[in-house]
Amino acid sequence: MPHQLIRFHGTYRYDSPESLERALAAARSQLDDEDVTDPALGSLRTFIKAGSVLRVDVELPSGVDVRFAAAGVFQALALDAVEGAVEARDLLGHVDFFPSGGDD
Repeated sequence: MPHQLIRFHGTYRYDSPESLERALAAARSQLDDEDVTDPALGSLRTFIKAGSVLRVDVELPSGVDVRFAAAGVFQALALDAVEGAVEARDLLGHVDFFPSGGDD
């Protein structure tokens, strides 16, 4: 069976570029706390920024450890976002959803 991928795709908007930088630092810290050594997680350290907007378009292996590590990163990014969401999808469809504002 071929190795399946999960695509994380979406956009978050923050109050300011500084707020975006704080969210990225929190997400990277979350990633540093994980015990997952899959090199694919390195792609979660680089995102496309434009002012106070963060664009996400990352494909990762669908392994459980990688999925949980990625979920922690996107939950951290979502927490202080004022608008937007990231959706995770695989070949079968919707896997997860990370709306702005975290868990309300």
